[in-house]
Amino acid sequence: MNQHATSKLRRIHFLTVAILIVLSSVTRARPALAQSTPADFDAVDHYISTTMKELGIPGAALVIVEGDQIVHLKAFGVADANGRPVTPQSPFFTGSTGKSYTALAIMQLVEAGQIKLDEPVQTYLPWFRVADAHASKRITVRQLLNMNSGIPQSIGQEQIANFDLTDSAIENNVRALANVNLSASPGERYEYSNANYVTLGMIIQAVSGQSYEDYIAKHIFKPLDMQNSFTSKSEAQKNGLVVGYQNWFGIPIASPNLPFSRGSLPAGQLNMSIEDFGHYLLAQLNDGSYQGVSVLSPTGIATLHHPDVPMSDSTHFYGMGWEVQHFQNVEVIRHNGQVPGYTTDMFLVPQKHIAIAMSMNTYSPMLGVRVSRLPSSVLRMLLDQEVIPGYEFPHMRIIYALVILIPLLHIIAVAATLRRVRYWRTANASHPTRAQRVRFIALPLVWNAVIAYVLLILLPNAFGANLQAMILFQPDVGWIAVIGGVFALVWSFLRTGIVIYTMPQAFEQQKHL
Repeated sequence: MNQHATSKLRRIHFLTVAILIVLSSVTRARPALAQSTPADFDAVDHYISTTMKELGIPGAALVIVEGDQIVHLKAFGVADANGRPVTPQSPFFTGSTGKSYTALAIMQLVEAGQIKLDEPVQTYLPWFRVADAHASKRITVRQLLNMNSGIPQSIGQEQIANFDLTDSAIENNVRALANVNLSASPGERYEYSNANYVTLGMIIQAVSGQSYEDYIAKHIFKPLDMQNSFTSKSEAQKNGLVVGYQNWFGIPIASPNLPFSRGSLPAGQLNMSIEDFGHYLLAQLNDGSYQGVSVLSPTGIATLHHPDVPMSDSTHFYGMGWEVQHFQNVEVIRHNGQVPGYTTDMFLVPQKHIAIAMSMNTYSPMLGVRVSRLPSSVLRMLLDQEVIPGYEFPHMRIIYALVILIPLLHIIAVAATLRRVRYWRTANASHPTRAQRVRFIALPLVWNAVIAYVLLILLPNAFGANLQAMILFQPDVGWIAVIGGVFALVWSFLRTGIVIYTMPQAFEQQKHL
């Protein structure tokens, strides 16, 4: 072998070693997915399919991202009553996961120098008010983002059932806060309320000069190439919106005409496909960038994900449109979303450099957290942790059972009254004393009033909502409560009239026999 050939071989050997060293370092730097083989994804898919059958979930879609790419994209089940299959491009209502989009938009405007987090809301919305004029001046943008403004949860729930579709819908909801009493002083403690993010949506409109819809589409959906994501239900329907299912006593019923709350759009009424969700998660996981396009700086992303305010559980914290938790010793940044007919959850695991999102076209309080825990179970599988099964709420079972009994009690009460009236008309009827007459009239009157109060006022309050919102989220219990409560009121007066009219006539008849 001549010297030239030897020199050439040495160069080839040197280059080969250099390439191997580079590849080795890249491989070491690339975060590992706990389970990244196709067989593992098959196990995940099997687990989801099995659980969907067990819980009666009609359709679902899953995305898993690792590093800077989508590594698994899967759709399950049906998108409507006709059996149309769900696809990765099918848009779902994604509920409160949309709060993180609103928070991202606010942070974009912060980085553009148009908003300061610790400025009062009135700096950007001079007309902003709650019932307490002094507190109105103290609520800041940061407090809205962190859910510690003092605005109560109840008003946010109620506004979901406000179906104003006008261009001023968001503003109308924010102006309605002028009559709302705070549940705590601004900055004092955490309380989840959609109204915080509706107000942030109004700030985005005021500062940017664009509608909330246009801003999100232009500054988030477009740069992240989210082609099957929409800010209106009508647009989503034109592009294959997955139909939501409502549970009626455990039976999922397709509900294509579920209303759209435009006024609550910044708090959780966005429509997105699971594939698009993957693009969004990649940007959140990669310092605000997706395929070379940046929607926010690394510092801005870190600010959004920072655990700022302790939630009711001291191990959980709320950031800005995100919750910070721990799955064993692994920090997880997540937010879920539940609206009538839909359940969504998304998780970021920065230390593993993975993220997942899952959408389902069902929402069922009856099933407790068995449905909502399905996405987190998938994440635990990926983290090689034990899956924690969901559970039902015993008090929900009790409430359902009691509410179902109400119509039966009404039937028994009506039958008993009619039977008593017929008895009075017989010759053998004994003449009641004055005390018995008063008791026969007054006690059922009070009893029916109590039933009406429990069904029409106490029950919705127990769920932190008004009656209209309860019907929207739990139509079975909601409608029985309405019908039962109204019937109790009507029957109490009708029965009193029948008794007062019939009793004297019946006993007058007896005198002449």
